[in-house]
Amino acid sequence: MDITDAYAHCGLRKYKPYQELDRLMRAAGVKRAVLVQHHGEFDNSYLEAIVRREPARFRGVYLVDTDARDAMDEITRWAGRGWFRGIRFRADTLPKRRSLWDWAATLGLHIVADRPVDGVAEELSQFAADHPRNSLVITHMAWAGGSEAALALAARPNVFVQVSAMHSYGSMPYVELRPWIDRLYSAFGRTRLLYGSNYPVMGEDVVYQQEIKLLREGRLGVPAADAAAVMDENARRVWFEGMPGGR
Repeated sequence: MDITDAYAHCGLRKYKPYQELDRLMRAAGVKRAVLVQHHGEFDNSYLEAIVRREPARFRGVYLVDTDARDAMDEITRWAGRGWFRGIRFRADTLPKRRSLWDWAATLGLHIVADRPVDGVAEELSQFAADHPRNSLVITHMAWAGGSEAALALAARPNVFVQVSAMHSYGSMPYVELRPWIDRLYSAFGRTRLLYGSNYPVMGEDVVYQQEIKLLREGRLGVPAADAAAVMDENARRVWFEGMPGGR
């Protein structure tokens, strides 16, 4: 079974460089990854260079400073270079910076939203309804909050949730997280959940491989029969359809 990691980090000033991620991906049999810019870094050149070099293996999600006066221009500039498939926003910026979200969607970008969604679930739902051709990806199991508001987002067919960052909310083998992942699976189904490693936040490389094993074997709230969809097919459909560059 091919594996596509829908959420990984690498960098030179925070976390680990590309070479470390590449080594671990190959060891774990991960064929593709979506590289998501980490908070605090607004120079997206490093990720862009990786996608340019290996577009069949990587897609990129960039970040801009939403508080900066030139935020709109920066969204336009990085999108116009043609190598990024998505942009990352904090969910709580939507009410105050809706124009930036709308503009990113107009440029054809998918949105990766992090931070708890409870306080802005209605705004996220409306945004998804207003931009049905753009995917809205909620990170980290919708922050494992057990929120009915997060589950209600499943009513929008272009909203996805990542099964990611388990290591931030529980202890291996994450038995305590399974009831919530069960509910996410019931709400979003096999076609709208995405596996993401959150590399290298888990710390030890062995955790990367252990989480893959748990999910693939159906021990993490997703039936083993649906593991291929959650761990590969959905991410390829969202992130890898079409080639980056020259867009």
